[in-house]
Amino acid sequence: MSTSHNNMSRKTTVFLTGATGYLGGAALQLIMHDPELSITALVRDKEKAVKLEQFGLNVVSGSLDDTELLEKEGANAAVISHAASLSHMAGVTALLRGAKARFERTGEQPIFIHTSGTGAFAKLDAMGDYTSDKILSDADPNLDNFKNTLAHNTVNDVLVAADGEGYVRSYIVMPSMVYGALKGPLVDAGIAHAYSIAIPTMIKLCIQRGQGAMVGKGLNRWPIVHIDDTADFYKLILQHALADDAPHGAQGTYVTENGEVTLADSAKWYTKALHSHGKSAKAEPESFTTAEIEKNPFLSYMGTDDRIRGDRARQLGWYPAHGVEDFFECVQQEVEDILAGRD
Repeated sequence: MSTSHNNMSRKTTVFLTGATGYLGGAALQLIMHDPELSITALVRDKEKAVKLEQFGLNVVSGSLDDTELLEKEGANAAVISHAASLSHMAGVTALLRGAKARFERTGEQPIFIHTSGTGAFAKLDAMGDYTSDKILSDADPNLDNFKNTLAHNTVNDVLVAADGEGYVRSYIVMPSMVYGALKGPLVDAGIAHAYSIAIPTMIKLCIQRGQGAMVGKGLNRWPIVHIDDTADFYKLILQHALADDAPHGAQGTYVTENGEVTLADSAKWYTKALHSHGKSAKAEPESFTTAEIEKNPFLSYMGTDDRIRGDRARQLGWYPAHGVEDFFECVQQEVEDILAGRD
């Protein structure tokens, strides 16, 4: 039993996946000292599990493939925060089985906060050669009509259907292109990953080829969001979900973004920085070859066009502090960090 600010009450049990990752670690850092929460984290790496226990958290060893374990932990949790994978169907369905068992046992709907991504609505055929005139909104009641064929959406549909059945309340968080080096105790302890994937991967590919590059003409656009702003939203959506005063299910999609960039502009910034370090033959980016794109599916994804606004996220009182200028500064810093071996 713990003393809440109102009366003696049981702590809210939270089961969290992705604690050692960039997004999951960022979210966990903001809630792990909350005296009202009892947090259990799923961790695959035994060394990191030991470190995480030193922060006073409960840790279970396993992965998303351990479906019996997930079902058991899901049944024990009032809140499931799933940030380990946006497309691992077996893991999500196991967690939902647990959530359903809990609902049938207690009559109370568990909360399921799932991390997806705005790529669920990207134009997959853009290949860097165009950008759409239409900008979507997470508050559009017809948003579902614009989803693509990526696996994100299959998982999201299962969660929304579970919400519709009434045994769980689902909240789907869709970060856009997340940037910025994560800082904090979990990073300092070597537990959480400090860097994002998209732009760092592009920079590393360009270093390998000795020339900065982009997909096609780089005309495609992506919304961007700083890791700290995204972490703030995770804390906010948890607060609203616990109060049950935020839309969920079919109307429970929340995009985190604060501005958008063309991939050509991104490429110009990292190519110029690479050139100044002698890692790009020219200071201006060229296009990846067709052969390079065919060899690496990630490049096709970086050629997609993704335009969507986080209006519903803002309606909850989310105020992102970092914008496009910060993004470009972070792109330059990312080059420095990679060349220094920090990422």
